Amino acid sequence: MTDLIIVRHGETIENKLGICQGQTEGILSENGIRQNKLQAKRLKNYKMDVIYTSPLKRAIETGKEIWEYHKNINLRTDSRLIERNMGILQGHRFPKNYDVTKTIEGMESMWDVRNRLQLFIDDLKISHSNQTILLVSHGITIKILTTLL
Repeated sequence: MTDLIIVRHGETIENKLGICQGQTEGILSENGIRQNKLQAKRLKNYKMDVIYTSPLKRAIETGKEIWEYHKNINLRTDSRLIERNMGILQGHRFPKNYDVTKTIEGMESMWDVRNRLQLFIDDLKISHSNQTILLVSHGITIKILTTLL
């Protein structure tokens, strides 16, 4: 059986301001940096075989902080862990009463996110059978990912 530890990246400045990042890069806030350090310390005694992160900088920085306690394992990025493309909302404040399940202009559908994550999980089961894997990803992506487990 493959075991997963799933972590969301640390808080970004954009998160704090209510700005939709989607697949744009964000900058970790001071609080986000503290969160990463705390998360890494919490996980330092966990046995894990590999760390996978989204290719976005905020997730990579979170993964690297955890990896500091696990330098004997690989830290890899996988584009399938990237946050949902939020289309025209990226870089703007979320509208009031925004329904995350709706797809608007240029936005990746929840179904498409689910499909890419299912392919990722299927690949993990084959390539990391009986291993413990740490995943670093994003809010919406993690919510969808947990429905597949």
